[in-house]
Amino acid sequence: MIVVPFIIQSAITALLQFLAALFVGVCWYMLAMAMTVFDGILSLILQPFVAVVMTSVAIVPLWILGLPIRLCRGLRAWWLDHWWISPVLGAVAFAMMCASWYPDLRIKVWNPEFEYWQESFQPHLSVGGWLLTLFAVLHFFPPFQWLHTTPREKQ
Repeated sequence: MIVVPFIIQSAITALLQFLAALFVGVCWYMLAMAMTVFDGILSLILQPFVAVVMTSVAIVPLWILGLPIRLCRGLRAWWLDHWWISPVLGAVAFAMMCASWYPDLRIKVWNPEFEYWQESFQPHLSVGGWLLTLFAVLHFFPPFQWLHTTPREKQ
């Protein structure tokens, strides 16, 4: 069995979580943009760039918000024992984003370029669901026992 130092293991885990959150966040962002806005070829070029930037900017405060999960030994142990909380948060976030497109909850926004009212997602549900999805993915630790051993537990 290969023994990886705890610091390196934590850094690799954090990097994988960041990349997973970035991928999921960009996918949701692009889906939302495709459902509401299309400005031609510029949308195809610029929206992926904007999606990466916006998702990266959103991940930073969510990572800081979840720092106690990573740094407090007791909270980390509890979070690892209750690994199923992240998938449940992800499911709630998915339900929030689906509900944001429900016809009774949609909002109308004025499109000044084309001069008409356009339907859009309910902003609180859609953005809240997107952020909750990012938090769930960013702080998901798979229930693999070897992944959660700290240096003290190995002795």
